[in-house]
Amino acid sequence: MQTVLLVSEMEVGSELAVRQMHEQFPIDVLEGGIGVERLVAFIGSGRYALELTVSDGDFQENFHRFLATPEVRQLFAELRAHVSDLPDPDTGTAHMPLATAMLLWNRTGDRDLTTV
Repeated sequence: MQTVLLVSEMEVGSELAVRQMHEQFPIDVLEGGIGVERLVAFIGSGRYALELTVSDGDFQENFHRFLATPEVRQLFAELRAHVSDLPDPDTGTAHMPLATAMLLWNRTGDRDLTTV
């Protein structure tokens, strides 16, 4: 598994609209097994972020399968009115605002298998 963070700028003042769109997030599609094991959405201070843990296997394939899912495409299309730089399935990951963990610390010392 690999966890990535997608970070985009968001129009300040659009927080309510973005939150309302996420009430319709296609959770059932995620549960259907499209290659995403975990998803966390963040919002605040002019930023929008998605933390995605992608299944074992080819990262590019799983991540692009997520992006190509019609329900995700529809959500991202609606979000684009408020959030910039949201990827689509035709964009290479090198051109996306993605980050991955390079350091993980926790008090217990337990290893998180979804990160470094």
